Amino acid sequence: MAKALYRQYRPKTFDEVLGQDKVVNVLKNQLINNNFSHAYLFAGERGCGKTSAAKIFAKAINCLNPKDGSPCLECENCKAIEEESTLDVVEMDAASNRRIDDIRNLKDNVIYPPSKLKYKVYIIDEAHMITREAFNALLKIMEEPPKHLVFILATTEIDKIPKTILSRVQKFEFNKIDSLKIKEQINIILKDKNVEMENEAIDLIIRKAKGAMRDALSILDQVLSFDKKTFKLKDVEFILGAVDFEKIDKLIEDIISKDQKSSLKSITLIREDGKSNLDILEALINFYRDMMILKTTEDESLFENKERLDLLKEKLVKIDLSRILTSLDILNEYANKLKFSSNTDIVLDVLILRLIDTVDTNNLESRIAKLERNKESNIIDLVNNIIDNKLKNVKQTVSVIEQKGEKISKEPKKEENLPQTKENIEEKSNDKTYLKLRSDQEEALVDIIVASSGTMLKTLFNQEGLNYLYTGDELILNIKDEFYYIFIDSKKEEIEEKLKDLLEKDISFKLDVVSNHEDKISQADNQDKKIEKLQNIFNNELIIK
Repeated sequence: MAKALYRQYRPKTFDEVLGQDKVVNVLKNQLINNNFSHAYLFAGERGCGKTSAAKIFAKAINCLNPKDGSPCLECENCKAIEEESTLDVVEMDAASNRRIDDIRNLKDNVIYPPSKLKYKVYIIDEAHMITREAFNALLKIMEEPPKHLVFILATTEIDKIPKTILSRVQKFEFNKIDSLKIKEQINIILKDKNVEMENEAIDLIIRKAKGAMRDALSILDQVLSFDKKTFKLKDVEFILGAVDFEKIDKLIEDIISKDQKSSLKSITLIREDGKSNLDILEALINFYRDMMILKTTEDESLFENKERLDLLKEKLVKIDLSRILTSLDILNEYANKLKFSSNTDIVLDVLILRLIDTVDTNNLESRIAKLERNKESNIIDLVNNIIDNKLKNVKQTVSVIEQKGEKISKEPKKEENLPQTKENIEEKSNDKTYLKLRSDQEEALVDIIVASSGTMLKTLFNQEGLNYLYTGDELILNIKDEFYYIFIDSKKEEIEEKLKDLLEKDISFKLDVVSNHEDKISQADNQDKKIEKLQNIFNNELIIK
């Protein structure tokens, strides 16, 4: 019987452990300084090297001639552990030895010193399978073990290990192995076996392995069992039962051309070949990923298979990067839905229709939410910015408007001509004194209001002048035209702060909309004037409904 590849190429020293440099360096330093612990927990995904590292560690602490923290592999102790001829290193599967009686038997045996080696090592794989009662039985021996005893627990589900155990061990978390490291190992094996394989075929094996070296070597073992010297992508797809890339290409062609009927028909044909919905989804993800890589890198050397490269290039002419990225987001979303669905056919059919109509719903939702968060002042700022952009290249002209037979200039009206509001009359009846700002202060006030509320406020002061009542602790700005009120009112606090700096004292800033009997017009006329002003600014760009 042939020995499996993952056993043939299992690492024998720490230097041969791929993709776990962080863990390996700490363990080697502990061994070099003879400062290792009595209990360890190795956690990580399946096939990432936990058990291999545990066996190397068992050899290293018992090695008679260790080299830089790794076992020499040549001494009597190393050979005994490698050949599994010693009873001092015990590897047990917690899935089948999980009961309290099994742990009690273990406790009875560990108290005896090793027969030949320096240390007794117990490697307990799938430790999360041990029952809670059995863990409780193990607690005492793990807390106060004999000097000759080392425990190494390995698990893929660290969250199922009781906290009482976690507090008594040194924890090391193993990463998924990088695809480049897996590819490196596969290429070593292919060279040893004198076999050639296309890059795309190797990548397919790596994707199927999902970061597990043992799974990758098991898949490679399955492929190499066909006893060929050259393997193309089609060969590996056939052996592994993957979806043929030409059929996926046809499906993606239908999706890009937005042909719903043909797309669903293509899925049906692929299913009739015996491919699962998960296989179809993985094939779609891989194809879109390859399109993204080729679109962004423009490096054709990454694709050895000319047929696949030609198909990818044909698609990239018809689809932009934005749609590829949106499609990958949708594919990842539906990959999660597919795992928990009882009817995967419906999920995949809906996915195809979503890919045809690739609308970035998340982006739309975020835009709507942003608009909903906008306050009235934000909208006013937006209008002001539009107006500023509209008027910035236009030469400002000051027109003199004839109103009631008098010329209205920029100069403020005299106090006796100020509009008589009810408030003003009440204040005057109380002999309240009104003050007048200096001309430079009035100019500064106009500049403050225009800078805060928008360039269009220049029109207000051109038409009405600066009408105000100032008492020393309060300044009331009187305006006739309600159209401008909202622009100033939204910036009232900002104007007040700047006014305090201008006058160097605390002051209250208020607004008052006033009109005498001669200026009163109907509400409809006011509305027409507002619309007319906006139309004068925006010309034909403004549509009033």
